[in-house]
Amino acid sequence: MPYPNSSFPFPNFHVYSVSMARSKIRKLSVATTGCRLNQYESERMAAELYRYGFVRAEKGEKADLYLINTCTVTHRADSTSRNLISRAARENPDGRIVVAGCYVDSDPEAVAGMEGVDVLIGNTEKDDITRILPRKLPELFDDSDEPDKGCSGTIADFYHHNRAWIKISDGCNQWCSFCILPTVRGRLNNRPALEIIGEINGLVAKGFEEVVLTGIHIGHYKNRKVEPQVKNLANLLKMIMRETDLKRVRVSSIEPQTVRDELLEVYADSNGRICRHWHLPLQSGSSNILKAMRRPYNQAMYLNRLADVKKIVPETIIGADVIVGFPGETDEDFEKTKGVCESGLIDYLHVFSYSDRTGTTATEMPDKVNPEVIKHRNAILTRVSKRIRCEAMERQVGSTLGVVSEFTKRKNRFHFGVSDNYMKVRLPDNFESGKRIVDVRITECREDQLIGEIADDSLTSVA
Repeated sequence: MPYPNSSFPFPNFHVYSVSMARSKIRKLSVATTGCRLNQYESERMAAELYRYGFVRAEKGEKADLYLINTCTVTHRADSTSRNLISRAARENPDGRIVVAGCYVDSDPEAVAGMEGVDVLIGNTEKDDITRILPRKLPELFDDSDEPDKGCSGTIADFYHHNRAWIKISDGCNQWCSFCILPTVRGRLNNRPALEIIGEINGLVAKGFEEVVLTGIHIGHYKNRKVEPQVKNLANLLKMIMRETDLKRVRVSSIEPQTVRDELLEVYADSNGRICRHWHLPLQSGSSNILKAMRRPYNQAMYLNRLADVKKIVPETIIGADVIVGFPGETDEDFEKTKGVCESGLIDYLHVFSYSDRTGTTATEMPDKVNPEVIKHRNAILTRVSKRIRCEAMERQVGSTLGVVSEFTKRKNRFHFGVSDNYMKVRLPDNFESGKRIVDVRITECREDQLIGEIADDSLTSVA
């Protein structure tokens, strides 16, 4: 069944031009929590609403419709989603609030009971948002409303972003014992390759030079029943490089057991069009804990995959997710995890403290780890991550990196960019490259950022 409404001004999405012949302009505000897949889906829903005359509200401007796309992967994600809903209701009591996404599927009653929520949209209903909302919120839609044929519902831009995300699949079949995502996202469902290619070409036409492939379990991408030539992710990447003019494609988080030889060969042969950055979730360096987590690899297999990636393209930056304090994790198990993190094969970490999630098998496991021990272990790995990231950054000094401007520190008017190997690079004062990839000579490493100078003399500073 369909669900109720929520969101507040959040700079994530592009405002499409719409027909001024409509009876009134309706303002839309979109807020997103969680992963890049969620960000993509928020943009897709917004694009559909633009076709019905909605335009994007600027930050701080009241909107007629607030869309909040939620995450539920952790308790903190739930809390963030609730805060966004409460803030939207508080800042504009007259606005209509639509809440979508994983938190809705996880606990619809809790979301529906929050003040101001008008409509809930589950993950499977996101593509139907413009069929659901006219029925649920008729006051925001004219009786004569028809989609603006001059506006496509496909994604052509990302508001305030110079890199784009492309959803290639949804859902997961892995059922790790700590994870609720298969419950709220469903089974693996891969998107047609030709549809992906078409969307990338549309983004390239809008000036995007980097696109990030995203999904829950992208390493298992295939579509050979419909498109026999696309039997795996390696074939999809070949197709992207053959049939688009995209300058570089980034592979987002990918399960280590799915990084097979064919994929590595495509990576090595891409001549830099595939970003030198891989995020390979570890979760634990103890084979016993990995088994309890229902992860389909052990410590040795994980380390071998990382070594293969580094061997084939030595300058690759590798990140990893780690969970500390999983039920039954002993001091010895934790030391094994720490050892993998300090192996020299991993360049940064995302460290998570284990917490029970209702509906997962890990919740029922015995031997829960003391919260203070979990906090201590998290602090240790956070320090490890800071050190190994610093070491990776120091290795970049003297090199030239291709950088896309991504973040702005407005008060001091300087910009940060993201390099192909996922380094944060401070660009020269007053310089903003837009969606272009610019070559930056790295001159120094300072705390959590690289400092550089523009290597292309034909590019001038922007005041």
